[in-house]
Amino acid sequence: MKIKRTICYSSVFFLGLYCFTICFGASEQPDEAVGIVLDILKSGDQEMQAVAIAMVKDMPGTEVTKALVKELPNLSAASQVQLLSALSDRGDSAALPAVITAVKARDESVRIAALKAVGQLGDASSVDLLARTAAATGGAEQKAARESLYRLRGPKVDEAILAGITKGESKTKVELIKSAGERNISAGVNTLLTTAKDSDRKVRIESLKVLKVVAVPEQLPAMVELLLNLQSSSDLNEARKMIASVAHKIEDKNRQAEAVLAVLPSVKDVKKQCSLLSVLGKIGDSSALPRLREALGSNNIDSRGAAIRALAEWPTSEPAADLMKAAENSENKVYRILALRGSVQLLGLDNKRSTEETIEMYKKAMTLAPDAGEKKRVLSGLANTKSLKALQIVTGYFKDKALLKEAESAAVKIAGSIYESFPQQTRDALEKIVQTTNNEVLRKQAQEVINKIDTSSKQVEE
Repeated sequence: MKIKRTICYSSVFFLGLYCFTICFGASEQPDEAVGIVLDILKSGDQEMQAVAIAMVKDMPGTEVTKALVKELPNLSAASQVQLLSALSDRGDSAALPAVITAVKARDESVRIAALKAVGQLGDASSVDLLARTAAATGGAEQKAARESLYRLRGPKVDEAILAGITKGESKTKVELIKSAGERNISAGVNTLLTTAKDSDRKVRIESLKVLKVVAVPEQLPAMVELLLNLQSSSDLNEARKMIASVAHKIEDKNRQAEAVLAVLPSVKDVKKQCSLLSVLGKIGDSSALPRLREALGSNNIDSRGAAIRALAEWPTSEPAADLMKAAENSENKVYRILALRGSVQLLGLDNKRSTEETIEMYKKAMTLAPDAGEKKRVLSGLANTKSLKALQIVTGYFKDKALLKEAESAAVKIAGSIYESFPQQTRDALEKIVQTTNNEVLRKQAQEVINKIDTSSKQVEE
C-alpha cells in the first residue's frame, strides 16, 4: 500500500510539473500527463483523484477532454462531481454529451453537478433539457437547472427559449417564461402577450409577471388591450400590476397614465371601465385624478366603488379630501368605510396642507367613523401629527374605555415629538397616563418623555 501511495504521489508531482510547464509552452508530454490522470482516476484512491482532478482544468486540448469523459462513468459519485466541475471549468464543449448523460445519473449530487456544468458548456440545444428538468424536479436539482438555463450563452439561446414557450408543455412553458424574465429577453414581449391568454393559469400569471420586467412603455397600448380581454380575477389583478409597473418606467410622471386614459372614453363595458380605473390608482399619475373624480360622481355604483379603491391607494395625499367627501356622501356602507380608511391613510402622507387643516380633517374623520374600530384607525393616523392641538384631541378620548388604549398610545407618540416646544402641556398629558394606564409599556414610554422634559428644564435653569 505504501509503495502504491508513493507511486501516486510521484505521479501527481509529475502532473503538477506538467501543468506548470504548459503555462510557458515548455511541455511536450501531454499524452504521458493524460495517462497519469487516467491511472489515478482508475486507482480508486479518492484523495489522489481529487488532487488530479483539480489539475486537469489547466490541461489543454480536446483529446484530454475526451479521455477524461470516457472515464467519468467509472468513478465514484464524489469523484464524478469533482470531475464534472473540472470539465465545466475547462470550458470545452466536447464534454457536453457526457455531461448531458450524467444529468440522468442515479446519484442526485452527480445530476446537480452535471446540470451546473451544462450551464457553462451548453448552448441553444440545451434549453429544452434544462427547462424540462426544472419543471420535473424540485429543491437543489431544480435550482441548478434553472440557474444554468439563466446562465446559458450563445447567439441562439434566447431564440430557443422563445420558440420553446410557444410549444412546450405547461410546466415547461412556465420555466421558459421565468428564464425570459431572468435573462431580460425584451424580444419576447409579443410571445408573452400571447401566453398571457394561455389556457393554463400558471402560464398566464407567469407571463404577466415577466411582462413587468421585459416590456417597455411603447408596448403599453397592447398591454391595456390584453387587460380588457382577461376574465379571471387573479389574471386581472396581475395585469393591473403589470401595466402600472411598465407605466412607472416613463420618466415624466405626468404622462404615465396616458395609455390608459386614451382608451377609457371608448370603453362602454362597466367591468372593463372599473379595471382601467383600478390601474389608474396603481399608477398614481395626477393627470388621472379628474377622471377618477368624475367616476366618484357616476350613477353606477361599481364605477364609484372602483374610483374609491383607486384613490385609496394613491401615492400622495392629494385626493384625501375627495375620499373624505365620498365617505360623507356615499350611500353604500362598504364604500363609506373604504373611502374613510383611504382618506385617513392619505392624510398621513407628505402633503402641502397646513397642520391646522390636517387636524380638522382628522376631526371630521372621527365624526364619520361608524364604530370604535374605525375611530381607532383615525386616532392611529392622528398620532403622526406633531401638534399640540392633536395632543389635546387624543387626550379628550381618555374617558372613552373603548378608545383609551389607542388614545394613550397616540398621546405618547405625539408628546415625544412636541415636548420641547410645549413642555408643561405635554407633561400634564403624560402624567395622566403614568397614573392611570394599565399598559406598562406605555407607562414606561410616558415616564421616559417626562424625564426628558425634567432634564431639559434643569438645563435651562442652570
